[in-house]
Amino acid sequence: MKILILDPERKVPYRISKDTSGGYGTGNDFGDTFIPKFLKKTLRLVHDWPPLFAIYSMSVLKNYGHKVNYSKTLDNHFEEYDLYIVVSSIVCCETECENIKKLKKLNKKILVIGPFATSNPKKYIEAGGSVILGEPEFFFLKYKNLNEIEFSETVIFNHEFKLDDLPYPDWKGVIKKNKTSLLFGMEKSLPILATRGCPYSCFKYCVYPLQQGRKPRHRSARNIVDEIEYWKNKLNIRMFIFRDPVFSINKKHTIEFCNELISRKLNIRFVIETHLRILDSELIKKLKNAGLKAVKVGVESGVEEVLKSASRFTVKKDEQLSKIRELEKNNILISAMFIIGFPTDNEDSIMKTIEYAKKLNTTFSQFSVWTPYPGTPVYKEFENKITAKNFEQFDQYHLVFSHDVLSPEKIRNMLSKTYTMYYGRINWLFKFVKNSLVA
Repeated sequence: MKILILDPERKVPYRISKDTSGGYGTGNDFGDTFIPKFLKKTLRLVHDWPPLFAIYSMSVLKNYGHKVNYSKTLDNHFEEYDLYIVVSSIVCCETECENIKKLKKLNKKILVIGPFATSNPKKYIEAGGSVILGEPEFFFLKYKNLNEIEFSETVIFNHEFKLDDLPYPDWKGVIKKNKTSLLFGMEKSLPILATRGCPYSCFKYCVYPLQQGRKPRHRSARNIVDEIEYWKNKLNIRMFIFRDPVFSINKKHTIEFCNELISRKLNIRFVIETHLRILDSELIKKLKNAGLKAVKVGVESGVEEVLKSASRFTVKKDEQLSKIRELEKNNILISAMFIIGFPTDNEDSIMKTIEYAKKLNTTFSQFSVWTPYPGTPVYKEFENKITAKNFEQFDQYHLVFSHDVLSPEKIRNMLSKTYTMYYGRINWLFKFVKNSLVA
């Protein structure tokens, strides 16, 4: 079959990422003053890749002999394809549905894939698509002959595949059309997957478990390093961004991965997102020796009462500071992630979070707005308070519900203030320059 994987994006002056926030996607609209505007324009220029589930699906389909292309837009040749696979997200939902409606008028076969459509299929079905519920790459791995599939409103399937059963993502099919990340340095990088699934208590408002589940699954250490070596040789990629919900959640598996990487002497570097509680001195040294360059960690708030009310699993401030300083002593960069606008937040608690972020003074800090995502348990608690007019407003940078004490305008002002107060400091500039020279 001739297949187009269609990944529509709405036109905005900042980066759209459908790969982040568990595949729901985010729009990096950091704020409205000078520093956040500069940051979001810069990020849009240097950082872009499609969601992993879409590129894995592309690889599987190509391996079965289908002719597959990837595009973010419907071009003049869109009538030539037998099947259209639309990549879903909350951050571009209405735009995606408009594209489906255009294709439906031409009586085209349309499948919709991704975590957001899995949890919220209604709009896509109404637009004319058939939604694959679950991880689409495994669906395509199971069904070699797509002509035999009955296209109903939703396609439910079961599988017993493992992550090692998947081919490598088909980056060669899209990398010529899309930028790769230059984050954490000037080296070209690619996203890569080691594990899926997250058991932590923040599943109440986190979307990762909705499709991946709460039980961690992992690729073998050899399989992961084989892929790293493949992309280094084929595309000269020397930086890899792990897209696991919580990298190193299985310490034994992580050490096996590090040992495999060290033994091959590939001389690559990688970035992970993990929990500070997991990182002990032994693991930090092992990861550093394997090539760890940077760690993304969720700090969320500087106020313990706010974290407790949100059921956020975290460690005490003293331990956070100690772990961050230990990582920095090993020349590992830190990107700390914070959230403002929690239901129990107020202007004072947000200012305390900003001050705490300044105290940590990590190489990078990201501030976003607390969002009750459709499909998560917390959404049911806030459903009657939702003020957003459409799904695309759920971009993690705007208030989408009626907050008890903070207005949408106040949240936007505070968001701009977080980036201005954090990145507009001499202390941060010195830290950034120092780390850049070391890196």
